Amino acid sequence: MEKKISIHILKTIVLFLSISVTSAIAQNNELPEGYPITDRTKTNLNVGWKFHLGEVSGTPEAIDFDDSKWEKVSVPHTLQLVSYEMDSIGESWVQKKYLRDFGWYRKTIVVKAKPSEKVFLEFEGVHNVTELWVNGKKVGTHEINGYIPFHFDISNYVKFNQANLIVVKADNRFNETISPDPHRSDYVKFGGLYRDVYLVTTNKLHVSYNWEKFDAGVHITTPTVNKRNGTVSIKTTVTNENSTPKKCKIETRIINAKGYVLKKITQSINIAPNSDYTFRQTSGLEDEDFRLWSPDTPYLYRVNSVIYDEEKAVDFVENSFGFRTFKLVKGKGFVLNGEPIFLIGVNRHQNYPNIGDAVPNSFHYNEALQYKKAGMNIIRLSHYTQDDAFIKACDELGMLVYEEPPTWIEWGDDVWFSKLESATRTMIRNHRNHPSIIFWGAGINHRGPVPRMQYVAKEEDPFRLTASASSPWNGILNAGITDVYATMDYRRTEFTESDFEMVMEHGSSPNAEVNQFHISRYKGSKQNIAAIAWLGADYNHLLPNDDRWTRDYMTNYAVLSSYRVPKPVYYWYQSELIKSPIVHIADETASKNGKVRVYSNCQEVALYHNGKLIGIQKPDNDITKVNLDHPSYTFLFNWKEGTLRAEGLNNGQKITEHIRKKEGKPHHIEVNYNINDQPFYAGGSDIRLAHAYVVDKNGEVVTSATHNIQFTISGDGNIIDNGKINANPARLYNGVASIYIKANDTPGSITVTAKSKGLQNGSATISTSKFNPNEIQKNAKPIFDYPIVKADIGGEKQLVQHEWLPWTGKSDKDIIFKSKLYGELEIKVNSNDSIKWHGNSSVSGELGFIASDGLYTKDEKLILEISNLKKGNYCIETYHHAAKKNTKITNEIEVVITDANGKMIKKADDHIVAYYNNETTGERKPLFIRSNISSDGKTPINLEFKNLKKDRDLWLNGLVLKQRSN
Repeated sequence: MEKKISIHILKTIVLFLSISVTSAIAQNNELPEGYPITDRTKTNLNVGWKFHLGEVSGTPEAIDFDDSKWEKVSVPHTLQLVSYEMDSIGESWVQKKYLRDFGWYRKTIVVKAKPSEKVFLEFEGVHNVTELWVNGKKVGTHEINGYIPFHFDISNYVKFNQANLIVVKADNRFNETISPDPHRSDYVKFGGLYRDVYLVTTNKLHVSYNWEKFDAGVHITTPTVNKRNGTVSIKTTVTNENSTPKKCKIETRIINAKGYVLKKITQSINIAPNSDYTFRQTSGLEDEDFRLWSPDTPYLYRVNSVIYDEEKAVDFVENSFGFRTFKLVKGKGFVLNGEPIFLIGVNRHQNYPNIGDAVPNSFHYNEALQYKKAGMNIIRLSHYTQDDAFIKACDELGMLVYEEPPTWIEWGDDVWFSKLESATRTMIRNHRNHPSIIFWGAGINHRGPVPRMQYVAKEEDPFRLTASASSPWNGILNAGITDVYATMDYRRTEFTESDFEMVMEHGSSPNAEVNQFHISRYKGSKQNIAAIAWLGADYNHLLPNDDRWTRDYMTNYAVLSSYRVPKPVYYWYQSELIKSPIVHIADETASKNGKVRVYSNCQEVALYHNGKLIGIQKPDNDITKVNLDHPSYTFLFNWKEGTLRAEGLNNGQKITEHIRKKEGKPHHIEVNYNINDQPFYAGGSDIRLAHAYVVDKNGEVVTSATHNIQFTISGDGNIIDNGKINANPARLYNGVASIYIKANDTPGSITVTAKSKGLQNGSATISTSKFNPNEIQKNAKPIFDYPIVKADIGGEKQLVQHEWLPWTGKSDKDIIFKSKLYGELEIKVNSNDSIKWHGNSSVSGELGFIASDGLYTKDEKLILEISNLKKGNYCIETYHHAAKKNTKITNEIEVVITDANGKMIKKADDHIVAYYNNETTGERKPLFIRSNISSDGKTPINLEFKNLKKDRDLWLNGLVLKQRSN
């Protein structure tokens, strides 16, 4: 006689409630599946500004001011384009006058919002003091620092759904109260509205900005991180700017990289008028839902929080985070996720030649990608807070970051320090959720730790390490009050005796010899945790010309050129740090003077000249390179003509090769663009570099060429050049000339042609894409907010697994299981024999309370029938551990699935090693079977489990059912 058992669960859990929202703003209509529609909008204002440099007659902040003769510009924007040689200016690095001007920006916008809503202007960065007017009225001034974000509340100044005039004065004049002024600095203080600008509208019940105060915005921490599970704590501060109390609910969803909601946490509170409240929500992920963030696997989760006024969704914010843990361990050094790792990377200045700090997001991402492709795992952001886009790129690519507030060598009075402290707090609050950031700078560069900066950093963020920003020639010679002694080494300085140490700046050379010396030396001690080269890309500076310094305007020893073209040293980093086989013959800027340098991670390199073997060598056996994994290969060969071929050998077999021909006479020009795998947006906010390579007839870059390259452009774009900066024709640097281009307002194609007397022209075409100012729409990703049913099956006295639903039975009578989570979902269990319930055994192991009870039959078959499941694809995981002592465990189960796709038969193989002990599963889950099923919304689904060992009971301990995206 067939027995039927089903389950009835009337209970629902907050974790699996669905979201119901209605559209408030047309701007948010076209969003991916599951993305919240609320009152919040975020509009990029980068395009369509009018600009004037310096003094102007009249009142440019006035509505009726005539700006028709002003220049049309887009953001990012620099006050003044400069030449590669910094206009050969005589001023040195205090820089009181050069580029220390101010500019006016005007733009008309329409604020599409309700009069009851809030309106903000958000600036990611403006040099250096910012004044704002809206519709002719002064809104306010920001004069803390030029490297941090800020915002203005303009709600009381705008005309809703009408034209509004925005006027910004970006004042980059010398200011003794704002760091790094009033002192010298080894970087140029460029000006302008140089980072993104946004118009943000929200409900009066909304999430505040992170930088407003300590408890503001969203603050995500991961207080516990283990190998297979982690705890995440989320603080979200909601401001009620209404004159009445608001019953506020927050629904926070933790979403994996594929878009699936893993956890949902809901809280409600009444927030008094004109006050705020910080929600504190903590949850965790484990097993298949849990992934660690690391340089090799930079796994990011999303936290999407929706704010409700009563039951109406009025605001949302989304942030990313990653699970990682790090510490300093004696004898191991820096330990990330339980594994020692030596950090190797470069320092990064954000500026580019000609355009200064006005760098688009595409350039920030591409530069981070270049360092990642070199195999590096850490970047020091010297010597100031850098763009959100670069930090985000490091999160996504798996690059650790050392970030610091803007200083250099000297400091000022209490007002100066107060502003630096405020800038430090803003930096930390703005970037604290990024898993890439590991170190905060807590010193004055070159001078070492500063108590005030250390205490501010630890007060704001006690979870990260602080670095001292020291030098070996003055100040304390250990970490002092900070966590890590971060020092400089351009010669050969002694290591600290008492602390963990990183060389935050070490020498670099195009041929990689200097880099290898320092990295090898610092890797020799487990107390040393990092070697960070000075520097990533060449940059402009204003060295003085005196007894100590020799005047120059551009460095020449970085890993990349100032236009981000790799030098030979870049390929040594690849050979040292990446896993895939590589062999690379350095070009003639490094292979010269009777030495051919080859970079490879192979065991040996065979070098041939014109087909004749020169020699087979192992890596350089030099005391200065002894701690490297893959030192360079130096072949003593006077290369005068012909072709070199390097073969990388492992166990005597060729794995890879590289061919380089001796540079010949310049023959023609080849043009390409610095970025080809990202959209090039129209409108002028995005730009590209066109690189013109002078090559010989064999296609080798002629690094010694001295031509001037004339660029022309056709199509839907323009060259960035004011005719005063010697940009066009352009000079060659190691055989490459570069020019910036921007796209017109209308998408299309752009062709850049490069020519020079005596050379064949070169050209390349690139397409542009429509610029979407809707930041929410542009960045939104699908959210698959599907319920997850977890049912723990057992008899009376069962111990229910934490955060699972009980499915408890004791009789053979039908018990119906229904759940509104999936419509009228009904599950039944059938068998040809009687079904017995088991209440509780003592079973250890993962999900031990699932394994300790259940139902079972002596029949060889157990049928799970799922009815009224809405149309879609699903995954069901069932557990089959024999919980009773002294009963035989079955490991061989056949599953017959009958669903909308037909019938499929499979043998359970999710357990690799069989189970033999009733009382424990070890550190594994109980024996489980994972099946994909498909519902047509009408026909029941059957899963027939068949015991292939007839002398054993067939068990069912629990199940997990969740929907998958189509």
